[in-house]
Amino acid sequence: MSDTRKKALAYLQKVVGDVPRNLVSASKFFKSEESWTQKETWWFTLPIKKIKENKKKHYYLMGARKKGEKGFVIVEVPNSFLIANLGGLETRYDNKAILHLAAYKGNWLIDERGKNRVKFSRFEI
Repeated sequence: MSDTRKKALAYLQKVVGDVPRNLVSASKFFKSEESWTQKETWWFTLPIKKIKENKKKHYYLMGARKKGEKGFVIVEVPNSFLIANLGGLETRYDNKAILHLAAYKGNWLIDERGKNRVKFSRFEI
């Protein structure tokens, strides 16, 4: 388990409480020079099978904050929302949804990889 995931799970436990660990995805903060969009971002890979098997639950996207800032951005997304928007997300690798959520003000929590630019900001805790 990566250090980012361990920290994310501990933070989520403090803020939200018990959640299914298999429905949590964590990402380090990618600076603009580390990202193909040349903008600050978080990357998440979500197995579509897990989303569909748990359609009445939520997926927790945990984005690490910038260096020097503590904690995580928490996005609690209903799996029903993910299922409804699968057609607009990047899904070409091993039956997984690949999200590239913007971590900068102009596009805060918009998926910049998928063709529909799905907005996730309304699910931020």
